[in-house]
Amino acid sequence: MKKLYFTLQLLGISLLTTAQTPLAQINIESPSLACGPGQCITLATNHTTIKGTSDYAIAAVPFNPTFPFFGGTVIPPSGDDYWSPEFVLPFSFNFYGNCYNSVLIGTNGLITFDLTNNQPFGTCQWAFTQPIPNSNFPIRNAVYGVYQDSDIRTPPVTNPALQNVNYYVLDTGVNAAPNRVFVINFNELPQYQCNNNVGYQTSQIVLHETTNIIDILVKNRSVCSTWNSGSGLIGIQNQAGTQALTPPGRNTGIWTATNEQWRITPNGADVPVAFAWSVNGVPLPSETSDTLIACPIGNESYSVSMSVANCNPPTVLQSNSVSDLLLPDPGLGLPANLSVCTQSPFVYTVNLESNTVLVLSAIPNPEYYEILYYENLADAENGMPNFIANPIIYTFTENKTIYMRIESLLYGCVYIKSFDISIIPVVTPPTGAPTQNFTAGQTLADLIVSGDNLTWYDAPTGGNMLPSNTLLQDNTTYYATQTVSGCESNRSANSNRFAVTTNLVLSNESFDINAFSVYPNPVGEKLTVAAKENIKSAIVYNAIGQEIIHLNPAQKEIQILTASFNNGVYFLKLHTEKESRTIKIIKN
Repeated sequence: MKKLYFTLQLLGISLLTTAQTPLAQINIESPSLACGPGQCITLATNHTTIKGTSDYAIAAVPFNPTFPFFGGTVIPPSGDDYWSPEFVLPFSFNFYGNCYNSVLIGTNGLITFDLTNNQPFGTCQWAFTQPIPNSNFPIRNAVYGVYQDSDIRTPPVTNPALQNVNYYVLDTGVNAAPNRVFVINFNELPQYQCNNNVGYQTSQIVLHETTNIIDILVKNRSVCSTWNSGSGLIGIQNQAGTQALTPPGRNTGIWTATNEQWRITPNGADVPVAFAWSVNGVPLPSETSDTLIACPIGNESYSVSMSVANCNPPTVLQSNSVSDLLLPDPGLGLPANLSVCTQSPFVYTVNLESNTVLVLSAIPNPEYYEILYYENLADAENGMPNFIANPIIYTFTENKTIYMRIESLLYGCVYIKSFDISIIPVVTPPTGAPTQNFTAGQTLADLIVSGDNLTWYDAPTGGNMLPSNTLLQDNTTYYATQTVSGCESNRSANSNRFAVTTNLVLSNESFDINAFSVYPNPVGEKLTVAAKENIKSAIVYNAIGQEIIHLNPAQKEIQILTASFNNGVYFLKLHTEKESRTIKIIKN
């Protein structure tokens, strides 16, 4: 059959296209894409509905001979009025509720599935004048197109290479299985007795695999009224002669036709079908519907087959495969948590839309996204109308989570991102020794105070902010705050500033910066202290000024065991005959 196909191409014959033929097929319709891994979408099929052959419908269609009237196996003109050899179809054909794989082609313009009452190479009866259905009709279980007394002998045939009865199966292109066609041609034949006097007769019968549709094309049919009453017939009839179907005006009688085409379509109950899905070639036994809920997590490939119980074995139609069902990650940014400092009255305002910029900053076309803010996750997911109406000035009185519904206006994808808005508790003041010594030239930066982002003031409330390089003064109190997450410790009604009073240490000798050596700092299990002079006392305080250890070693080097200390900040106060020094120690 491939040889025939190439021959037809070389001859410039246009083969059947999907727009011209009743194809049996199943396809997965172009699906919507999943917005993210694991999101589910519906894969729907578009498939042919196959009808049973207990009944038929007939309709005129535009004359469009898409299969050539020549090129197949020719019934040799060794006589007249006879049947072809038995032709075994490569596919089952269902006709009036029965499956057939063999057929006979008669030289008088018809085919029959009745191989009991008609024999290969036997006589193809020509005499008939009665209309159908008729239980006494000479040839039944047949397709007539056009049934009349043709004459294939030479003469009256003058060009047997063209004027003949021929047949072929086409099994390539769109007509590959399960859409093969069996084509039977009666091409430019004279009629018996009239010979060529009334013109040549050309018609074609086409049997379609799976759909069981029958096309009958009539290029030319004229009447030989002096023979067999000029009878001609187009149509079909069952074995018993109790059911038949013909086009209007084309039952047994005298009629002429030029360039007409009739389509006979099964019109019984829907033929049972079964669906089988697979992903990456692996069957999904539980999926038997014509749709599939697919939840791709990667580049899976989905396909489906449809088994049509037309005959035994059933015909299996295979769909196209669909893959790449995931939209690429749009690259949305992460929103930031928002916080406010505790203050009175306890109603707070934030701009939620500050996160719009963060989320869309890396998107090539941010205008293709719409963002709504919700207080409830389920409402955000479902796109409820109770979104936050004025996110720029959003008021709240307690910590909560806000949900952003980010919808792609191009694809309809919805992404949910959340962030917290919180009220930062009142920040406690920093800690340290309330009284600290200093030597001339030291500044606020030399005071040992534990806290984050320290700020110094000259008053317990209000007052002036002091830079950290402010020179320390004797018998002066300075006030420190710390700032945590943008909130300063002096925001409460009462002062939250830590007071440190400084005392100037006088000495006959100038302060020696190398008077003491303390290491390691931060310390683990053991702290070593060395001095130029004997150490009279070594006192360790914790961060809130409580004495932890008090030693009077009277030697130049000592070791302080710190293994039992909790992690944190400590202050070591050292004295010799000539020097005093307070050193900040970090215990890890």
